[in-house]
Amino acid sequence: MKFRSIRTRLFKFMLFATIIPLTVSLVITLFYTRESVKEQALNENIRLIYQGKTNLDNYLSGINRASVSVYSDTHFLRNLALRPNDYMVVSELYATLQSIQVTTPDIHQVYLHNNLTNQSTLITRSSPQRAYKHEAFRKIEQIGAGVAAIESVHPVHNYGFSPSPSNYTDSRVITFYRSIVNVPNTKQLALLAIDVNLDGINRICDQLYDKSSENLYLIDSQGSVIYSNNPEEIGAKIPDNHLLQEIKDQGDKGFLDDKDSISIFEKLDSNFTSWMLVKQIPHSTLYQHSTQLVRINSIVAVITLIIVILGTLWITIRITRPIKQLMNYLNVVQTGRLDVDIQVTSPDEIGILSRRFRQMMDTINNLILTEYRLELANKTNQLKVLQAQIDPHFLFNSLQSIGTLALHHKVPRIYSLLSSLASIMRYNMRNSEALVTLGEEIKHLELYLDLQEERFKDQLDVEWQIDPESLSYKVPKMILQPIAENYFKHGMDQLEGTGKVSIITEVIDSRSIGITIKNDGASIDSLKLQELQNVLHGDSKDSNEDKQESIGLRNVRMRLQLYSDNQSSLSIDNLKPHGVKVTLRVITSGRDKNESTDRR
Repeated sequence: MKFRSIRTRLFKFMLFATIIPLTVSLVITLFYTRESVKEQALNENIRLIYQGKTNLDNYLSGINRASVSVYSDTHFLRNLALRPNDYMVVSELYATLQSIQVTTPDIHQVYLHNNLTNQSTLITRSSPQRAYKHEAFRKIEQIGAGVAAIESVHPVHNYGFSPSPSNYTDSRVITFYRSIVNVPNTKQLALLAIDVNLDGINRICDQLYDKSSENLYLIDSQGSVIYSNNPEEIGAKIPDNHLLQEIKDQGDKGFLDDKDSISIFEKLDSNFTSWMLVKQIPHSTLYQHSTQLVRINSIVAVITLIIVILGTLWITIRITRPIKQLMNYLNVVQTGRLDVDIQVTSPDEIGILSRRFRQMMDTINNLILTEYRLELANKTNQLKVLQAQIDPHFLFNSLQSIGTLALHHKVPRIYSLLSSLASIMRYNMRNSEALVTLGEEIKHLELYLDLQEERFKDQLDVEWQIDPESLSYKVPKMILQPIAENYFKHGMDQLEGTGKVSIITEVIDSRSIGITIKNDGASIDSLKLQELQNVLHGDSKDSNEDKQESIGLRNVRMRLQLYSDNQSSLSIDNLKPHGVKVTLRVITSGRDKNESTDRR
């Protein structure tokens, strides 16, 4: 029956599958476009307010840095306690305060009250003023807790001095107060006040909103306005007290959506202030573009619907023929033949689907082959790992057998040397331990040098200066033997007689120890020494040859830095008249109370 043909059914299906979704999509768009636009605008403004908050934090941090710059003056705290009539003392205090004033053009004036001498100083753009005042103009406790605080917008203070022509009494400023103390003592020696114009804050806030349609407030914790697009509101309480209460209930950042507008707010991160940025966007402004977007979407949807209906007629005719051909190929694949050659060449989606199906079959064949090879490689690697685990134990056990045989034949020195070599191997095989005590590391070095003493006989002298307290500190494993080994590789000359190696340890403090290994061998060429020092400090891109020569020291430094968060250090220097000294300062992770201190 004709009406039951696949083409007819496909045509009906595609009409329903296109008309119904488009119609539903259009209806949903009408209802939800506003929310989408709202969310986009909200995200953009949240990022903008965050950037504005960051800029304000940086601006206030700059004022804060200016206030603590007095501690950079090595004579400032001393001058506070000296005679107030000393010309040099007064001059240095003036210079310090004037350097603060010129830090930024927004600083209007700087005030300092010395609690030790009851002298008050005011630095303005014209000339400094100085007078005896029984107490500071204002105590920092009246503004906020801690050693620093900010007083919100207010007229310029005269701090008890006569007004000067350059001190604009009708200007409004914020004042940054800092309590001057002699750290770590918390007693206030002086009070520093910095009056700052609002120009810098205005410049930052002006970039955060559209003045023609939006509102922006910068307020303190009490609701006093520091910035507003309405100058008459600056210094007063925010007009919408209900909004302020809702913001406090929400936390440090977020947004509020009421019937007329959306308010986005975020609190500044400064420790000495509780300012908050609040941006209000009216709904009429927010949804202006969404209304236009809905209208455009409706037109596009109608045009799309017409195109879809026409396209469905054409697609239903073109799609049935290659589908039947593709089904034949699928039946062949179902029989197990994965190398079937698909010849569908139509340029439409069915043709693309056919070619992708062929690529998928090729990929499956390749994956099967690759997986087989990987399985073989994994089994080979597992076998090698087992062999690598067996070989060191076999060699260690063989050394023990040879040592026992030497002891049986009454050659104790051979047994002692083999025992030292076996102990060195056992120490190296402890791969699970990244940190050991310095005592264990010293013992490992003793065994190594014992073998070298046997090798060089009377031509090697080893000197130990070990602080017993240092042996219980934990250090990275294998940091001493590579350093000592460099002497035998590069520094020792058997033709010059007896060589000497000295090992010195000391406790620097509760968290660090010092280790020095020095020898009287050949010194390092000055140019090569400089290159080696640059390599150890990470300041040089050394060649492959340099890497090979310094690989031991580089590995030691890398382990020191890795296990101490880049706090440990390693340095190398020449000795006079000849010799080399390597110094390590190791920041340790603790002590092993069970470690014996009975060494050397």
